[in-house]
Amino acid sequence: MKSGNVLIFRCLSTVSWCNGVGNEALVVVESKDQCKTKGQSDEHKVTLRRLMQNREAARKSRLRKKAYVQQLENSRLRLAQIEHELQQVRQQGTFVGIGVTADHGHSIVGNVMQYFKPSGSVAFDMDYARWVDEHERQINDIRSAINSQMGDNELHLLLVDGVMVHYDELYKLKSIGAKADVFHILSGLWKTPAERCFMWLGGFRSSELYHS
Repeated sequence: MKSGNVLIFRCLSTVSWCNGVGNEALVVVESKDQCKTKGQSDEHKVTLRRLMQNREAARKSRLRKKAYVQQLENSRLRLAQIEHELQQVRQQGTFVGIGVTADHGHSIVGNVMQYFKPSGSVAFDMDYARWVDEHERQINDIRSAINSQMGDNELHLLLVDGVMVHYDELYKLKSIGAKADVFHILSGLWKTPAERCFMWLGGFRSSELYHS
């Protein structure tokens, strides 16, 4: 197409404008192959850029995953260590730093007590855990006595009375715990999961205040 001094050439989707002065004109024409090569080059650059972005995102994702896994592993080890120390504290029966010695000559129980001084609800939870262990032992003794065909009088004198006294101890523990933190006692967080389920089904009962 020719209009005055202006020549216009179209190559696929590329439009080349050529401006001339006087009767002479400077014409720049892009061939089909040149257009195709240029388009492929641009596409290749875009593909490479996206590929690099995807690789960088994948690398960062792997680093985050690795850090998260390491954090979980450290937390697991720390939790296992704390559980082990608390188990040793329970076996001691009292919170005194004697009996078990670490590699550096420090008592493990003493190290626990240095940073962890139980009081209020925490002390109640520890006392209640010991009470549950003793209660399970007494129940097992009663089952063994029944299987051994022990007489009712002997069973009552030797075991049943001990269980009743043991429950009196529980009421005393709950009374002390209620004075320290009554909401902790009423919440039932110290109970077993099954007991908490029944508490949730039954709801709050004002008689709990009396039993506490």
